[in-house]
Amino acid sequence: MKRSQTCPTASLRFVLGSCLIASMTIIGCSAIDQVRYDAEYTAISLGPNDLEEGGIGFLTPSAATGREADKQALAMSFAKKLQEMRPDVTVVPLPEILSAVNAVDLDEEYKQMYRDYLETGILEGSILRRFAELGSIRYFAQLSLASFTQGSRGRFSFLGLAISHTASANMRVFVQIWDARNAKVAWEGYTELNYAYETSAEKPVTFHDVAELAAEKMFLQLPEMEEK
Repeated sequence: MKRSQTCPTASLRFVLGSCLIASMTIIGCSAIDQVRYDAEYTAISLGPNDLEEGGIGFLTPSAATGREADKQALAMSFAKKLQEMRPDVTVVPLPEILSAVNAVDLDEEYKQMYRDYLETGILEGSILRRFAELGSIRYFAQLSLASFTQGSRGRFSFLGLAISHTASANMRVFVQIWDARNAKVAWEGYTELNYAYETSAEKPVTFHDVAELAAEKMFLQLPEMEEK
């Protein structure tokens, strides 16, 4: 009677295939976005209906050394997220503010106010009121990007090859909302956000994704509109 024999190559293929399937199953089970954040805020004088009644514009953000190129992207992400979350609020994005300022030859005043803010943390009141008149808005958001880092590392490997990567990013951002009527800070907040997810490709977390998440966590702290 002949004994059946198992082909070594077929057995190896079976083992390799099983291992690969198991590895991919593990990856699939762990492919969940992980978001951790810490948010602090202080409502100084901003009331529940103030943003709806006054509107808000975004000024040029400040940024840590080496992240200056991210300032416009930060302002765009925060303005977009606020428009989505609070459609009842008139939101004037940074490009519209800059265009209005340039159209009436107030660019030198804008640059001086920005320089003073970087040195002192103060927005000059008379200039702020003139900018408010341009867009018929009362409040201005001043963003400060403290830091942004991103990375990717292999997590699961098969035969020496990384088949899963953990992409992660960290952002720290500070926001002040200024009242142009009295040139005072009406609200301020700070958030640090850590975001990570599993991916089969070495694809980093984008700045836009993290900025929108940070904006969402931040704007959830704003006073909600009260029913009239």
